[in-house]
Order: sequence, then C-alpha cells, then structure tokens
Amino acid sequence: MEIWDLYDENWRLTGETMIRGNRVPEGRYHLVVDALFLNSRGETLLQRRAHDKPVMPDIWSVTGGSALRGEDSAAAIRRETQEEMGFTPDLENGKVLLSDRMTGETGGYFRDVWLFFQSVPLEEMRFQPEEVQDGQWILPEKIAADETLSAQLGQLRFWKRAFPFLLLESLRIRVPRGLYRHYKGNLYRVEGLALHSETLEPMVMYRALYGSGEAWVRPARMWLEEVTLPDGKRVRRFEQEKP
Repeated sequence: MEIWDLYDENWRLTGETMIRGNRVPEGRYHLVVDALFLNSRGETLLQRRAHDKPVMPDIWSVTGGSALRGEDSAAAIRRETQEEMGFTPDLENGKVLLSDRMTGETGGYFRDVWLFFQSVPLEEMRFQPEEVQDGQWILPEKIAADETLSAQLGQLRFWKRAFPFLLLESLRIRVPRGLYRHYKGNLYRVEGLALHSETLEPMVMYRALYGSGEAWVRPARMWLEEVTLPDGKRVRRFEQEKP
C-alpha cells in the first residue's frame, strides 16, 4: 500500500495523506516525478514498460512515479530510478527541467520533470521486472523521426513541452562552444545554442572569424549535417578544431 503526502495549491504540505488508488481530495495535490537522462553522446534514456503493466504495457517511456509519504522531489526520483532501472541518479548533475500543476483522472497533482547528465551503460542497469523489460539510449531527434516512438512518448503529458529543451541540451553536448572549420575552409566560433522563439527549433549561434566578424544563426540540424564533396566523399559541414 502506497501512502502519499498531500499539498495545497501553493505546493505546501498540508500534513494530510492519502492512499494510492483513492481520488485526490478537492483542492489537494500529490507529487509525481519523472526522469530524463542525457549521456556524454547526447543520447537520452528510454525504458520499455513491462508486458504485464495494467496501464500502457509494452510502450517506450521514461522513469517516474509518485512520491511516497515523507519524500521530497529529489528523494522520490532517486528511489524511482533505483527501483526501476537499478542505478542511482546523480543529483549533483541533475536539475528540475519543468514543474507543473496538473489534473488527471483521479484528481490534482504536481509534476517535477528532472534532467540528469549521466552516462550509465545499459549492461550496468538492473531493470525491475514488474516495471521495465528493456532500455535504450537514443538521440532525441531520432525519437522525433520515429512515428511509433513519438506516439508512445506523446502519451506522457509533459513530453511535448519538455522535448524541445531535452533536444537543446542534447545538442549543447554535441555542439559545444569553440572553434569550428566549415568544410570550405572558413573558421567560425560557436557562441552558444538557443531555441527559436516561434518554432522552438534549436539554433546554433556563431561568429565568423574572418572579414567583419558577422554573427550568424543556423538550425542545429543543418550544423550537424554531412555534405557530399565533388569527389563523392562525405564530410561534416562543420568540424570542431578546438574548444
């Protein structure tokens, strides 16, 4: 039996509790946490839910669950990750990416979506059989390009809002600040990445190291593209020379 703490609308503990499975009282909320991970290659961690799960079995999702009595957000996500995936999230290299107040079928809840920068090989994970049957590290843009994965993860109510920020952080790992050479020879300095204000597409901000030193922006997907040279050789559009 799970017992949950209850909060008021201002995220303050009320001293009240409830049992999982009951409806959350009007004007009260419980706490839900989810974990996103990015490894050193900019890949994010997905878990495939167990075949016998009563809700959304066999689909790809992420680690998460409800906080138990006495747990704050950090303690809850630590326990959930340990139970489901068999490793401890690095709280010193994590942050709350999103916090929302939401309403579900059984009443109100607060949701913290955590993002951890942590590399853990799949072979070092120990999946909880009742919860998880498999895991994978995958680049965020490959999720977006896969209709099945996109549809499955889209069932997570926070996913659409969190994804642009997850992708941006992934690209910051793969396109760090520094000196880059264009395949035609010119040098540029990457000064950072940002989201387009209207489309939320990740953009690379960079400056030419020749001429008048103009500042430019380019979609990150183009920055990472390969181009075909006249001799048929494939090369990256930009290659980093030094940080």
